[in-house]
Amino acid sequence: MRVLYLLAIWVHILTIAVWVGAMFFGDPQSTRRSSQLVEKMHGVGWYAQAVVWTTGLFMLSYRGITPGMLFSAEFVSTAWGRAMWAKIGLVLVLAIFQAIVGHKGGLLYGYLSVTFVVVAISVWLVRPILL
Repeated sequence: MRVLYLLAIWVHILTIAVWVGAMFFGDPQSTRRSSQLVEKMHGVGWYAQAVVWTTGLFMLSYRGITPGMLFSAEFVSTAWGRAMWAKIGLVLVLAIFQAIVGHKGGLLYGYLSVTFVVVAISVWLVRPILL
């Protein structure tokens, strides 16, 4: 089971790297093969969301946190729980943004800013420096 957990961590991180990379380098006018693939798939965001949510729920489950526990007052009262909910909330914001606005160049920096905050919170959850 530990091997699956470690694999889920790597898949989670690599998916975020591909997703952020596609936000930076996904240019519909480009003739590069990678940009053509991203455009053909209509972006990688939805695929990345599916993988991130799946691996994230698996990693929480491995740590003994069920979806029901996420909503408990006991969980939310801890610093780790509040950080987790901040991360989940921001990922939901990204999903809603992606559903409504999509990948538009003018809003890219706001989208990337939220993504980097999610990554920072994720690092704090794994390496509790400030919590």
